[in-house]
Amino acid sequence: MVSVYIPTPFRRATANRDRVEVAAPDVAGLLDELERAFGGLKGLVRNERGQVHAHVALYVNGEAIDALRGLATPLKDGDEVSIIPALAGGAMSSDVITPDEREVIRAQAKEEYPFESCGVILARGDQRRLLRCRNAQNELHARDPQRYPRDARTAYYIDPKDLLRIGDLEREGFAVAVIYHSHVDAGAYFSETDRRQAVVGGEPAYPSAVYVVTSVVGGRVDAMAAFRWNGVDFAPLPIPGEPFSGDKP
Repeated sequence: MVSVYIPTPFRRATANRDRVEVAAPDVAGLLDELERAFGGLKGLVRNERGQVHAHVALYVNGEAIDALRGLATPLKDGDEVSIIPALAGGAMSSDVITPDEREVIRAQAKEEYPFESCGVILARGDQRRLLRCRNAQNELHARDPQRYPRDARTAYYIDPKDLLRIGDLEREGFAVAVIYHSHVDAGAYFSETDRRQAVVGGEPAYPSAVYVVTSVVGGRVDAMAAFRWNGVDFAPLPIPGEPFSGDKP
């Protein structure tokens, strides 16, 4: 049997189970079996053509299937498959970000200009851990511009190695409280693309997580804004030390 790690936003389809066991000869067959056993997973991992969604990464024993044989990657008893969405987590945070976290996020956004920066803040009880992530969008765009039409100036994709680190921390009891990225020469607002990436199966994947957007214009931080699902939409939240009007910039 193959052990399959189910990420937090997909567990509503597996009766809140974080691991299931499946017998399958390869990754494609494993997904077929998962969808047969848990109908709610259909459409979450693959599209109607059977292709894995661009915002979902699959790993076999810690290695991305893109570096192996894709969906044809063979499986054997004892293997571990991890399903990792581009963003993982969802813990309620009492504070949006601390002053120290704010400065680290601002510095990273400036440093990585003219490309978008990205990262997460994980929480477990009173513990908080900021994980600065690498934006792999340029590599994805170069490899497959049809599937990834944008480069890192207007999009971000957390590096698969960082996604695995996030998954490992989730297993240790951490959850992502904050997901952050920057906008290059654009405002600090929650864009339509941001909204699409924050929704899985038509519902918000992480309704308790805070999304922080930093605007960098001409290499200088112009503004920061935070957003959280309010039951209807992703509504703005105040960040200590940042101007707040409650409206989209």
